[in-house]
Amino acid sequence: MSGTDAEQDGARRSASRDVVAEALRKRIALGGFEPGDRLPTERELAAAFGAGRNTVRQALRQLADEGLVVTTLGRNGGTRVAEAAPVGTAGTGAQAAVAADIRATLRDYMEYRGAVEPLAARLAAERGSTPARRELVKLLDAGIGTAGGAVDISAYHRVDSRFHLAVAAAGGNEVLHEAVARARAEMFVGGNALWLRADWHVVYGAEADLSCVFRDEHEGIALAVLAGDGAAAEQRMRDHLADSYQQFVRLLDHFEGRG
Repeated sequence: MSGTDAEQDGARRSASRDVVAEALRKRIALGGFEPGDRLPTERELAAAFGAGRNTVRQALRQLADEGLVVTTLGRNGGTRVAEAAPVGTAGTGAQAAVAADIRATLRDYMEYRGAVEPLAARLAAERGSTPARRELVKLLDAGIGTAGGAVDISAYHRVDSRFHLAVAAAGGNEVLHEAVARARAEMFVGGNALWLRADWHVVYGAEADLSCVFRDEHEGIALAVLAGDGAAAEQRMRDHLADSYQQFVRLLDHFEGRG
């Protein structure tokens, strides 16, 4: 991932069993996974959360001990949300509390990212090497694995991380680079839980071509960096982060509305 192996390792270390379990617990409490629903596979969860499969397995075992999920073996096995969830994991009051907690956490992380990533984009444009800036444009054509109108969240997460970390690396400021990597590692375990098997058209509109989502969201930043326009790169990154935050909010609104 464009020289980001160390950052990926850091993301995996931060995505502990407890962090993954809490993200899935909140998604279940929101009604994003309903009783009887099959959860994504361990492989899919690991890819989406940037965690090891053993970490995901331990998180699922923790949820099973709490009575939230049931895991069965065999050809038709897997992990499903328990038909009768324990008291306190359902109900509009619990949903509202969980949603409020997620909103507050996302707000804090997006405010932090809004402080550091626009500056990283400016530095990438003003002093990034030509190969590093061209690499951002090449990343626009990375596939995100759409199938049957759905987006593969783990594929999107991987290429999105590559792009944002590559922007931070191009500026040559290691402190900023580490700040971006840390914010993504901590935020996207909880954030990606919202997107797991969600209908992305809820956020992007019924007519949206989801295969173009990544390019549409990042092209302006990449082209501004390539052109060496620091002011434009900074503003486009700021706008992108503001749009991303609103996407999370719309998805939360959707879950609450269903509840």
